[in-house]
Amino acid sequence: MNESVSRRTVIGALGASALLPSLAGAQNFPASLIPAGSRDLWNWVRAQLVLDPGLAWLDTAGSGPALRAVMVREYRSRERQSQDFRRYQASVFSPDAMTRHLDRVATFLGAAPDEIAFTSGSADGLGIVARGLDLQAGDEVLVSSHERADAVGPWRIEAARRGIRLVELPQDGMPAAPEAIVGQYAGAITPRTRVLLVSHVRATDGTAMPLAEICALARANGIFSVVDGAQGPGLVDFSLSDLGCDAYSTAFHRWINASWGVGALFVRRDAQARVWPVAEDAPGATGAQARYGASARHLGPSIEGLAIALEFQQAVKRVRLGSRIRELAAYCRLQLATLPGVQILSPSHPSLATGIVSLRLPDRDHGAVVRALAEQDGTVVAHVQQGAGFDAIRVSLHPGNDPAQIDRCVNALRRHL
Repeated sequence: MNESVSRRTVIGALGASALLPSLAGAQNFPASLIPAGSRDLWNWVRAQLVLDPGLAWLDTAGSGPALRAVMVREYRSRERQSQDFRRYQASVFSPDAMTRHLDRVATFLGAAPDEIAFTSGSADGLGIVARGLDLQAGDEVLVSSHERADAVGPWRIEAARRGIRLVELPQDGMPAAPEAIVGQYAGAITPRTRVLLVSHVRATDGTAMPLAEICALARANGIFSVVDGAQGPGLVDFSLSDLGCDAYSTAFHRWINASWGVGALFVRRDAQARVWPVAEDAPGATGAQARYGASARHLGPSIEGLAIALEFQQAVKRVRLGSRIRELAAYCRLQLATLPGVQILSPSHPSLATGIVSLRLPDRDHGAVVRALAEQDGTVVAHVQQGAGFDAIRVSLHPGNDPAQIDRCVNALRRHL
């Protein structure tokens, strides 16, 4: 049996008609291709995603499906990589090519190119910062009870290794207003606080944290601010230049719909001297990529695929994508409210609410319900458990979702009450 796979075979398997734009040239999503009307547009967006059509995928906060055009670009990139690895590495990672890659991501995130490094994901970048900061025994790192295990994990290791202290800020109940959140952080800061770790959007309940205010609070107290941006890009519109954080780490496989395994670490230019580089020969180099981007040499196809995903965001318009997510979230809340005894755990405040809606069902094993929805109803949501105080079902919405999938989810939940 011939095990070779041609480009035509791969394209055919993924759906050739949806992939043709990626073969047409530099502009993969020209305006003429994008439907003007909302109904046609969102059907078209859904068609760009590689996803089992039988599933109602409502777990983008866990992982979003990749764009078909991204997968084609990555395949073609891997093909070139295999044909002539030396030439491929030289072309993808030459100074000019890397400048273009970094410019693209920096523009999207609202930063300078020399403040961006490619990583394998948000946890990778957060680990670089945790290992790279000079902290002493007794120094405190302030985190909240809603931070992801992947985000807090590197700090736990450093606490065990160096004797620093991890201080957890309890945040119980639904956040009422941004001011209340900032006040909680202000009250938890001590003279020993050296680092403040905060999510851009909490993966537990979808709260969009008031980052500009929290980072300003940290800066006023001489505290290094680190943001877990795993849930940020594509879900909320922002510019890093406006947030004022010292470091921000993200991944692009959720709302951006790039492939799993590519992310970016932002370290503010005047903060880079405080974070040790990851490579032995990097101290004399300049820019975040030189200091922290050692893993990028393994990420060529993913970086090239990411370019397509970012182009998609810009072509469809980030404002329009964000409006669609908010529209679906509002509809989801209304439908969930029809379930007897349901408790919505995600905030309703306009500046805090996002496309993540978490809920609690009365007297139910949320893990069992989530498994039943996937196995019996073809509806994928998440069970989120954070310590002893947070246990919920999480629905996370993408512009490619539609109201019928939300209805399907709510009706399935009703059957399991």
